[in-house]
Amino acid sequence: MAMEEYSTQTLSVLRSDPLKTVLTKKSIGEFYISKLFKDNKAPITSLDYDPTGTRCITTSADESLRIYNCAQGTRDRVSYSKKYGCSLAQFTKQPGCVAYASTKINDIVRYLSYETNQFIRYFVGHSGRVTSLQRSPDGSSTMLSAALDGTVRIWDLSTADPAATVHPVLTVNSNRCSVNDLGIAASYDPSANVIAVALASSEIQMFDVREMKRGPFKTASLVPEVLQNTERNSLASVVAGVKFVPPFGDHILVAMADGLSRIVDAFSLEHRLSLALVTPNSSTDESYIHDEGDDPLASKRMQQGYFGQQVTMTPDGKTVIAGCNNGSVTFWDISRIRDVETKSSVPLSPVGVWDGTHQDGSAIGVCAFNPHLMECFTGSSTLALWSVM
Repeated sequence: MAMEEYSTQTLSVLRSDPLKTVLTKKSIGEFYISKLFKDNKAPITSLDYDPTGTRCITTSADESLRIYNCAQGTRDRVSYSKKYGCSLAQFTKQPGCVAYASTKINDIVRYLSYETNQFIRYFVGHSGRVTSLQRSPDGSSTMLSAALDGTVRIWDLSTADPAATVHPVLTVNSNRCSVNDLGIAASYDPSANVIAVALASSEIQMFDVREMKRGPFKTASLVPEVLQNTERNSLASVVAGVKFVPPFGDHILVAMADGLSRIVDAFSLEHRLSLALVTPNSSTDESYIHDEGDDPLASKRMQQGYFGQQVTMTPDGKTVIAGCNNGSVTFWDISRIRDVETKSSVPLSPVGVWDGTHQDGSAIGVCAFNPHLMECFTGSSTLALWSVM
């Protein structure tokens, strides 16, 4: 099928309610590239959908922000942030506006109206590379950020000052690693009442958003072999990103910079399973990485792990999908994760690989399943829209 235009059948699927289109094990394996965009001159570094799933925004190492219409399969507009760079762009509650992290000169989070191409506000406070940025899933005007200054902050879009700031203290193996060495990542749970912080790869901490200053209400060590692998693979001990498993947020996926992902119970924080490494990310295309020269080691390592952007999950929480450095897209069946007896130290192998290629032969550093439409975007230096047959 030609990639320039959608078929009537594809458009029908894209516009359908995903709850009416069952995500079966069979349909998960039938995704194909229905459209390929070749707009970028460098790798895509992040992707986010608006609250309705009708639009998505990408950032790229070419310092562009591009917005696409997901239902029509068209590019709507493009903006550039040449002076400050851009990453981790997020739509906000305010229509026509996005927030994104700077990658050059400073670590400010910028609030932009893409309709007027003017900045609305600057969120100043971080003194290290921003590694996580997420709007609140409850529809409010707040968002969280985490950075390599070791802080997690909550922002209200109406004011430049942070509504809350915490500096998580490493309690496990604190003599062996630090945030500057091994990273920090944070994520809201679906209720927006809890934030999970993966800290320096050795532990995960849970915070009540309403009582952030009281510190974490629960802390647990990640799987011990994370640190044991440090000498064998320097990326194995570096956290790249953290995400709650939809739709209930009862499990948490912690993505590591070596491409391995671990899933823990969101309540007990006990290890449930690991997802087998397909292709290590240590060979990441250097064009993904922006290095100011004096950046801490964790900055480069987390970028090599794409800040966890290469891993996504289906809206029903039964499948994990990931882009790989060899240009393939692979997926795992985690439908039994909620079974009481499911707990394994043996990495779970993928069950399949999607049939398609980005044609540029480069690594896929971004993978995001649309929570409202039956589609998935993956990004290398090109952007592919995957639809189900």
